[in-house]
Amino acid sequence: MKKSLPNLLALLVLLTSVSGLRAETEAEIQARMIERVPAVDQLKTSELVGENNLGFLEQRGRLDAEQGAVLADENADRRALYTIIASRSGLSIGVVGQGRAEQIRNRSAKGIWLQGADGNWYKK
Repeated sequence: MKKSLPNLLALLVLLTSVSGLRAETEAEIQARMIERVPAVDQLKTSELVGENNLGFLEQRGRLDAEQGAVLADENADRRALYTIIASRSGLSIGVVGQGRAEQIRNRSAKGIWLQGADGNWYKK
């Protein structure tokens, strides 16, 4: 026990000193997502990605490194946002994502690839 306490304290100091481990606010996440809207829309209208039934972007075509980064960043922010909403509402992240997927399906422009609740993909 005596040896593990200093190790635990050292780990705690290390974790608190590493940047990026602080909890992000909902507003910070949403701001990044808003900045990313044009790039995400371009991916969707070019049919390289679609909106799946879990509330995330899903690759449907070949992406270059920059496009892949946009997809990964957007999905990471969506997951973070769904986690905040799930915690606040007492729901699971999956339920929050599925609800968001339904909103996205209802609001999407024509020509966008969407995955229905049944798992089938279609173009709106």
